[in-house]
Amino acid sequence: MTYRIKRVAHLTGINPATLRAWERRYQLLTPRRSAAGYRLYSDEDISILSRIKRMIDEGLSIGEALERVRHSSVPLGAHADAGLMHEVRDEILHALLTMDRPRAQASWDRLESVPSLRRMDEVLMPVLREVGERWARGEIGVADEHYATAFAREKMAAAFQELDAGSVGGPLAVCAGLPEEEHELGLMAAALHLLDAGWRVIYLGINVPLDEIGRVAAERRPAMICSSVMRPMGRDEFDGLLAALRAAVPGGVEVVVGGTGIPHEFGAAPERVRVVGDLGEILAV
Repeated sequence: MTYRIKRVAHLTGINPATLRAWERRYQLLTPRRSAAGYRLYSDEDISILSRIKRMIDEGLSIGEALERVRHSSVPLGAHADAGLMHEVRDEILHALLTMDRPRAQASWDRLESVPSLRRMDEVLMPVLREVGERWARGEIGVADEHYATAFAREKMAAAFQELDAGSVGGPLAVCAGLPEEEHELGLMAAALHLLDAGWRVIYLGINVPLDEIGRVAAERRPAMICSSVMRPMGRDEFDGLLAALRAAVPGGVEVVVGGTGIPHEFGAAPERVRVVGDLGEILAV
């Protein structure tokens, strides 16, 4: 993933003027350029800068911080290997299923310098899928599932706040859970991916009446309404829901619906309605 300098400044706490000066004076980074000439920074660049900023905040000079980073054998957070990510996933899963929040938090903190979206995709969401599967098999109870979900939601809400603070000037999306939909984290994940891709997001949460989704769409005129369907639906119910949602939303607004509750077979989607299978497809707009 790549980031422009304003986004880098928000993520690292280093203002753009300082960052440019460091690049000139210390040959700190060599960001590539977009076709329009903008600097483009990588996840590894973000990790390096975040580590340098923490060291400076702790009292080191820029020269001392650079020396430590250049000679450090510690893997960079943005390039944490698959083994480490898997290890942290297992630690958090075990901690949550034993309701040991301090241990879960300590494991989460091991990935502090890993970009929030990668932590969500490679740690939180796999943990939640495993928790859901264990609940479906009757191996854990509702309380266990709710405990794990609460931890994940807290982390995703923090990531949303961080990403939302830096979202300016992009297209607008409204993320809203459909009526009777009680599962939220898939919708939150979609919102985070949109924010990370430069969108602005109005997040309405779960179980929103269709007329309210339509009212917000009419007032704010977003480029997209994004909804998730997690509870299992039959073909007729899903087709009817798509038609009702399309009718509630102004015609110029695209509607995107995804989620595990979508039936394997359904009718033709109404005009300007896309049914998607994963977040990558939601972002293909």
